[in-house]
Amino acid sequence: MFADDLLDDARHLAAKGGAEKRKSCMRRAISTAYYAVFHLLVEDLVEHWEFEDQRARLARMFNHQKMRDAPFTPKDKKNPSLVEIDLTEVIQAFGQLQKDRHRADYDLGWNIVETDVTDAISLAADTFAKWRAIRGEDIARHHLLSMFGAKR
Repeated sequence: MFADDLLDDARHLAAKGGAEKRKSCMRRAISTAYYAVFHLLVEDLVEHWEFEDQRARLARMFNHQKMRDAPFTPKDKKNPSLVEIDLTEVIQAFGQLQKDRHRADYDLGWNIVETDVTDAISLAADTFAKWRAIRGEDIARHHLLSMFGAKR
């Protein structure tokens, strides 16, 4: 999957940035970690689209802000299910990674350090694992549609 390749690329950029003390590589690693999660979610919806010739076009319809802001509330806020907890963590991680990507790409005053990069990549890798564990659940599939902009 393209998303897996992006996560590998983020790790490669992080290693290069750390070894060569290249801030540009470190910033690109954070940005790429976000895009890995973005594409993980997009690919998960798009790969199940019946019309293969329309999948690329469908993938381009995703909106980063809409995805981040899609509402989700566990059915029982005081006692959420394990799937709801994992989904909430995926949603929060997506938002955090998007914020980190924006900062890495546009805040040139940010004195980025290696732990910033390793934290972003770890968060992305954890998000991959959590999403893949729950993506077949009804609540996760419905939220993915909400991230696309579908109303409940």
